[in-house]
Amino acid sequence: MPNSDIIYYGERGGFGSPGVCFGRLPALIYMFEEKDMLQVLVIGGGLSGCTVACELAAGGAKVTVAEKTGQAGGKVRSYGCKATDKCNNCGVCLVGGLFEKAEKNSNIDIICNAKLVDVTGGPGDYSAALKTPEGIRYVNSLSSIVVATGFEESPASSGHLQIDGKLGIVRGLELEALMKGRSKESLFDKAPQSVCFIQCVGSRDKKEGAMNCSRVCCSYSTRAAKVIRQIYPECRITFFYMELQAVASGDYFASLEELGIEFIKSRPLKITAESPATVEYEDMASGGLCRREFDIVVLSDGIHPPDDAEMTAELCRLGQDKDGFLKIAGDSWDSGVFVSGCAKRPMKIEETWADSVAVASEVLARWRKI
Repeated sequence: MPNSDIIYYGERGGFGSPGVCFGRLPALIYMFEEKDMLQVLVIGGGLSGCTVACELAAGGAKVTVAEKTGQAGGKVRSYGCKATDKCNNCGVCLVGGLFEKAEKNSNIDIICNAKLVDVTGGPGDYSAALKTPEGIRYVNSLSSIVVATGFEESPASSGHLQIDGKLGIVRGLELEALMKGRSKESLFDKAPQSVCFIQCVGSRDKKEGAMNCSRVCCSYSTRAAKVIRQIYPECRITFFYMELQAVASGDYFASLEELGIEFIKSRPLKITAESPATVEYEDMASGGLCRREFDIVVLSDGIHPPDDAEMTAELCRLGQDKDGFLKIAGDSWDSGVFVSGCAKRPMKIEETWADSVAVASEVLARWRKI
């Protein structure tokens, strides 16, 4: 073999790293570069996970995404645009093409129906075991792990709210799917005469064990209400709320009231789902019990930590806050384990995207320094 005494000098940094090679064995150079590539496991293939993966791949990393469902994209893949005659800044546009981009990237390996069951090793050299329908699959030589497990919606029955029946009740994620499939002329099968939104379902609820504000409910529900008002201008729209979160600059909620949307500060106690549905609530001024009828009742779901958050925390050596969301127990720079998006707290779409980009940048910066 000619020129067999080969010396390769290169700075750690993956493909395209500065370096000098004496010899003529490109395959061997490729082997060295492949070994030195940043390899990352991203747990969760939703908005945050796929954003992190695409950013890392663009930075020269090899990424494995473990997605527990049968398709990357998570809940946000079914979200619908809430534009009316103008953009209402719902954030869904940020997602356009993201999941297809991740699925087609040769540096991203998405493993669906995969559940993390073990993590061994230490900083710079982790190994993870993923349970898949085909058996256990191992991912080795991991410099970093990014936990982007997202969130779960509120349980079917909220701690304080009694719900009898299902007729006419639409949950937040169901409304999102309707928004995605809507036409300009219709949203529901039958034009409703009245719609009410019940805010803080599963949030700010001691019985539910979730005192935190989910932060996203006011945003998606009021924007959806604008769409309903545009499609069904004669429909009576009412919000029951405990507290309203900022959605946009200016006097946002006053502008909704100008559209004829009603806001009642009260937490409903019971829904009897008939046709129409009856909502029972306490009048905050008199303390008396009131009843109102609505064709459709929308339960504005809150954001909860995933059911397996405690197990994920244990496997990845993370902590949890008082609400059960994941947090770094020490220093991500030292451990190489990061938390991204709604896995660490409730976030809106644009916040999740920005946080995921920032986390990916931190992962890349850490690798280039070690």
